[in-house]
Amino acid sequence: MKKSKVTHYRTLVGILISIIGLYLGFRKFDGREFLTALAGADLWYYLAAMLLMVLVTGLRAWRWQYLLRPLKPMPYRHVFAATMICYFGNNVFPLRMGEILRSYSLGKMENVSAVAVFGTVIVERVLDTIIFALILIAAAIFFPGLPGWVRMGSTGAVIIVVIFVVLLYILRTRQGKLRDFAKRKIAGLSRGKMSKLIDNFINGILTLRSSPHLAKIALQSIIIWVLSIVNIWVAGLAMDISLSVENLLLVFIVTSAIISIPSAPGYVGTYHAGLIGILTLLGFELALSQAFAVILHSVGFLSLTSIGVFYFIKYHVRVREAKILASDET
Repeated sequence: MKKSKVTHYRTLVGILISIIGLYLGFRKFDGREFLTALAGADLWYYLAAMLLMVLVTGLRAWRWQYLLRPLKPMPYRHVFAATMICYFGNNVFPLRMGEILRSYSLGKMENVSAVAVFGTVIVERVLDTIIFALILIAAAIFFPGLPGWVRMGSTGAVIIVVIFVVLLYILRTRQGKLRDFAKRKIAGLSRGKMSKLIDNFINGILTLRSSPHLAKIALQSIIIWVLSIVNIWVAGLAMDISLSVENLLLVFIVTSAIISIPSAPGYVGTYHAGLIGILTLLGFELALSQAFAVILHSVGFLSLTSIGVFYFIKYHVRVREAKILASDET
């Protein structure tokens, strides 16, 4: 009951933050100008952006397939299906339920531990965080004209990278002690339920470090993030918005960072507020910025949710079972 209340409050907080985001982004709204900007969108560029988004997600599934290999070689079709179910879950259910759903669904498809699969999901998120931090550092170095807050963010990114390197060193030299320390600290909060997840996470990091596919995983990650930036450019062309490389990086950094803030399903509100804010800061008209925020958000939301719901139904994914699994094992 207590955990249910906490989940309920977290959901309400996310919805409240999304409402605030929608207010900040659309408090000044001219319906006529907004519809005019929206009507001027080029359908072909919009469809190209949607296809590119699906391609990027397919590449993410391909990369995840390599992260899963220590557990069991898994067919790409199942890994892709679980990845799409993840995006459907994140866009429809609260509290980023998609991550639990993809672990549960892939575990069910392949008859492996969903907790072990979830360990690779955490490793994937850590990997994405490191890549994003490196992009932020590179942007601050090679584009000194970016705003001061980007340089401040790059300082934090350097700290994240350093912590990750130190963690790898500790895992290599003090692996047992780190496991015991983590379990002691977390066991008091979760009554030992996180113990197996800690082992899976540590094993995942160690496996990643020693993986013969590390170079390929790194290259896949770079391609994924570069294509994500290109996708913003293509969606911009749909709205006749021309963004320089510098401005593309700014939009990418803001939209990538803003989705980490708690929100309603699908990052509604927070994503729009962040994108509208940075576009108006770059000098674009408010109505055009609002229309572009709706277009860019819908590129991923419509394409990935529609494919995800197909797999969700096809593989008979049960949300209640996934929640029970998350409660019992994670």
